[in-house]
Amino acid sequence: MPRYFFHFRAEASLFKDEDGEVLADASLALQHARRIAAELVHGGESTNAAIIVVEDGRQLFEVRLSECGD
Repeated sequence: MPRYFFHFRAEASLFKDEDGEVLADASLALQHARRIAAELVHGGESTNAAIIVVEDGRQLFEVRLSECGD
């Protein structure tokens, strides 16, 4: 199964996920990214940030925290 990385971008900073998660497919990776984003918003993180999903060196998705607001 592929390993997906969930990097966090806030303003001009990028915080790389060094471990990643092994998931069955890209659909599950997108669901996981949306869950992370929603938890960050709920925890008070600025909505001017995003989760970047990468697999095999390619960016697959960008989930903006602003998409996960109330």
